[in-house]
Amino acid sequence: MQSDSKIKKAAHMMVGLQKFFLFYLFALLILAMMLELLVRFFLKQSIFGLSDFIGFTSVWLYAIGASYASYERSHIKAEFIAVIVKSDQLRHLFRFISAVVSTLMSVVFTKWSWDLCVYSVSVGEVTQAYPVPKVIFQSSFFIGGILMAIYFLWEAIDCLDDFRKKRTMAEALTRQYSTH
Repeated sequence: MQSDSKIKKAAHMMVGLQKFFLFYLFALLILAMMLELLVRFFLKQSIFGLSDFIGFTSVWLYAIGASYASYERSHIKAEFIAVIVKSDQLRHLFRFISAVVSTLMSVVFTKWSWDLCVYSVSVGEVTQAYPVPKVIFQSSFFIGGILMAIYFLWEAIDCLDDFRKKRTMAEALTRQYSTH
Protein backbone atom coordinates (compact mmCIF):
# COMPACT_ATOMS: atom_id res chain seq x y z
CA MET A 1 0.00 0.00 0.00
CA GLN A 2 2.94 2.32 0.75
CA SER A 3 4.43 1.97 -2.75
CA ASP A 4 1.00 2.64 -4.30
CA SER A 5 0.87 5.91 -2.36
CA LYS A 6 4.38 6.86 -3.54
CA ILE A 7 3.44 6.12 -7.15
CA LYS A 8 0.32 8.27 -6.88
CA LYS A 9 2.31 11.07 -5.25
CA ALA A 10 4.93 10.95 -8.01
CA ALA A 11 2.18 10.89 -10.66
CA HIS A 12 0.50 13.94 -9.15
CA MET A 13 3.83 15.76 -9.04
CA MET A 14 4.43 14.92 -12.71
CA VAL A 15 0.97 16.17 -13.67
CA GLY A 16 1.54 19.34 -11.65
CA LEU A 17 4.80 19.87 -13.52
CA GLN A 18 3.00 19.35 -16.83
CA LYS A 19 0.33 21.88 -15.87
CA PHE A 20 2.98 24.43 -14.91
CA PHE A 21 4.90 23.79 -18.13
CA LEU A 22 1.72 24.16 -20.20
CA PHE A 23 0.86 27.44 -18.48
CA TYR A 24 4.40 28.72 -18.95
CA LEU A 25 4.49 27.74 -22.63
CA PHE A 26 1.08 29.24 -23.29
CA ALA A 27 2.05 32.53 -21.60
CA LEU A 28 5.34 32.60 -23.50
CA LEU A 29 3.55 32.01 -26.79
CA ILE A 30 1.04 34.77 -26.11
CA LEU A 31 3.81 37.24 -25.31
CA ALA A 32 5.91 36.25 -28.34
CA MET A 33 2.93 36.44 -30.69
CA MET A 34 1.86 39.81 -29.27
CA LEU A 35 5.42 41.14 -29.68
CA GLU A 36 5.57 39.91 -33.27
CA LEU A 37 2.17 41.43 -34.01
CA LEU A 38 3.06 44.80 -32.47
CA VAL A 39 6.43 45.00 -34.24
CA ARG A 40 4.85 44.10 -37.57
CA PHE A 41 2.01 46.58 -37.10
CA PHE A 42 4.03 49.55 -35.88
CA LEU A 43 7.44 49.01 -37.47
CA LYS A 44 6.34 47.04 -40.55
CA GLN A 45 9.10 44.51 -39.84
CA SER A 46 9.54 41.14 -38.26
CA ILE A 47 11.89 40.18 -35.44
CA PHE A 48 14.50 37.82 -36.85
CA GLY A 49 14.00 34.30 -35.49
CA LEU A 50 10.86 35.03 -33.50
CA SER A 51 8.57 33.14 -35.86
CA ASP A 52 10.86 30.08 -35.52
CA PHE A 53 10.71 30.44 -31.73
CA ILE A 54 6.90 30.63 -31.88
CA GLY A 55 6.75 27.51 -34.04
CA PHE A 56 9.07 25.47 -31.86
CA THR A 57 7.36 26.60 -28.66
CA SER A 58 4.03 25.59 -30.21
CA VAL A 59 5.39 22.11 -30.86
CA TRP A 60 6.28 21.75 -27.16
CA LEU A 61 2.83 23.03 -26.22
CA TYR A 62 1.14 20.50 -28.53
CA ALA A 63 3.25 17.55 -27.34
CA ILE A 64 2.85 18.26 -23.62
CA GLY A 65 -0.81 19.20 -24.16
CA ALA A 66 -1.45 15.88 -25.91
CA SER A 67 0.16 13.97 -23.06
CA TYR A 68 -1.88 15.92 -20.52
CA ALA A 69 -5.06 15.15 -22.48
CA SER A 70 -4.05 11.47 -22.31
CA TYR A 71 -3.71 11.79 -18.55
CA GLU A 72 -7.15 13.41 -18.28
CA ARG A 73 -8.51 10.90 -20.80
CA SER A 74 -9.93 13.80 -22.73
CA HIS A 75 -7.97 13.11 -25.91
CA ILE A 76 -9.89 12.70 -29.12
CA LYS A 77 -11.60 9.32 -29.40
CA ALA A 78 -14.01 7.81 -31.85
CA GLU A 79 -16.17 5.88 -29.40
CA PHE A 80 -19.02 4.55 -31.46
CA ILE A 81 -18.92 1.21 -29.63
CA ALA A 82 -21.07 2.65 -26.83
CA VAL A 83 -23.83 3.24 -29.37
CA ILE A 84 -23.70 -0.32 -30.70
CA VAL A 85 -22.83 -2.32 -27.57
CA LYS A 86 -25.02 -2.04 -24.48
CA SER A 87 -23.20 -4.56 -22.27
CA ASP A 88 -20.93 -2.83 -19.75
CA GLN A 89 -18.56 -5.81 -19.82
CA LEU A 90 -18.13 -5.58 -23.58
CA ARG A 91 -17.69 -1.83 -23.35
CA HIS A 92 -14.92 -2.31 -20.78
CA LEU A 93 -13.31 -4.90 -23.02
CA PHE A 94 -13.38 -2.54 -26.02
CA ARG A 95 -12.06 0.33 -23.87
CA PHE A 96 -9.24 -1.96 -22.73
CA ILE A 97 -8.39 -2.95 -26.31
CA SER A 98 -8.46 0.71 -27.37
CA ALA A 99 -6.14 1.69 -24.51
CA VAL A 100 -3.72 -1.15 -25.34
CA VAL A 101 -3.62 -0.12 -29.02
CA SER A 102 -3.10 3.51 -27.97
CA THR A 103 -0.27 2.42 -25.66
CA LEU A 104 1.40 0.43 -28.42
CA MET A 105 1.04 3.30 -30.91
CA SER A 106 2.52 5.69 -28.35
CA VAL A 107 5.48 3.36 -27.84
CA VAL A 108 6.06 3.23 -31.62
CA PHE A 109 5.72 7.02 -31.84
CA THR A 110 8.16 7.41 -28.95
CA LYS A 111 10.67 5.08 -30.63
CA TRP A 112 10.46 7.11 -33.86
CA SER A 113 10.88 10.31 -31.84
CA TRP A 114 13.94 8.87 -30.14
CA ASP A 115 15.41 7.93 -33.52
CA LEU A 116 14.77 11.48 -34.78
CA CYS A 117 16.54 12.95 -31.74
CA VAL A 118 19.53 10.63 -32.14
CA TYR A 119 19.77 11.46 -35.85
CA SER A 120 19.47 15.19 -35.17
CA VAL A 121 22.32 15.08 -32.65
CA SER A 122 24.48 12.87 -34.90
CA VAL A 123 24.29 15.27 -37.86
CA GLY A 124 24.34 18.42 -35.72
CA GLU A 125 21.04 19.88 -36.94
CA VAL A 126 20.50 23.49 -35.93
CA THR A 127 17.75 26.04 -36.55
CA GLN A 128 18.00 28.42 -39.49
CA ALA A 129 17.81 31.69 -37.59
CA TYR A 130 20.20 30.88 -34.74
CA PRO A 131 22.50 27.91 -34.20
CA VAL A 132 20.13 26.31 -31.67
CA PRO A 133 20.20 22.49 -31.77
CA LYS A 134 16.95 21.21 -33.25
CA VAL A 135 16.94 18.32 -30.80
CA ILE A 136 15.76 20.76 -28.12
CA PHE A 137 12.51 21.08 -30.01
CA GLN A 138 12.33 17.57 -31.47
CA SER A 139 12.68 16.05 -28.01
CA SER A 140 9.19 17.37 -27.22
CA PHE A 141 7.80 14.48 -29.26
CA PHE A 142 9.93 12.00 -27.33
CA ILE A 143 8.95 13.34 -23.91
CA GLY A 144 5.30 13.71 -24.89
CA GLY A 145 5.33 10.19 -26.31
CA ILE A 146 6.75 8.69 -23.12
CA LEU A 147 4.10 10.43 -21.04
CA MET A 148 1.32 9.39 -23.42
CA ALA A 149 2.47 5.75 -23.33
CA ILE A 150 2.47 5.82 -19.52
CA TYR A 151 -0.99 7.40 -19.34
CA PHE A 152 -2.48 5.05 -21.95
CA LEU A 153 -1.00 2.06 -20.10
CA TRP A 154 -2.51 3.42 -16.90
CA GLU A 155 -5.87 3.69 -18.69
CA ALA A 156 -5.54 0.11 -19.97
CA ILE A 157 -4.91 -1.14 -16.44
CA ASP A 158 -7.93 0.79 -15.16
CA CYS A 159 -10.12 -0.60 -17.96
CA LEU A 160 -8.96 -4.14 -17.24
CA ASP A 161 -9.72 -3.59 -13.55
CA ASP A 162 -13.22 -2.34 -14.46
CA PHE A 163 -13.72 -5.43 -16.64
CA ARG A 164 -12.52 -7.85 -13.97
CA LYS A 165 -14.58 -6.26 -11.20
CA LYS A 166 -17.64 -6.08 -13.47
CA ARG A 167 -18.22 -2.42 -12.76
CA THR A 168 -21.01 -0.58 -14.48
CA MET A 169 -19.92 2.15 -16.89
CA ALA A 170 -21.27 4.74 -14.45
CA GLU A 171 -19.11 3.30 -11.64
CA ALA A 172 -16.07 3.17 -13.90
CA LEU A 173 -16.46 6.75 -15.08
CA THR A 174 -17.10 8.00 -11.54
CA ARG A 175 -13.96 6.22 -10.34
CA GLN A 176 -11.99 7.56 -13.31
CA TYR A 177 -12.86 11.18 -12.67
CA SER A 178 -12.48 10.95 -8.90
CA THR A 179 -8.89 9.70 -9.20
CA HIS A 180 -7.78 12.43 -11.60
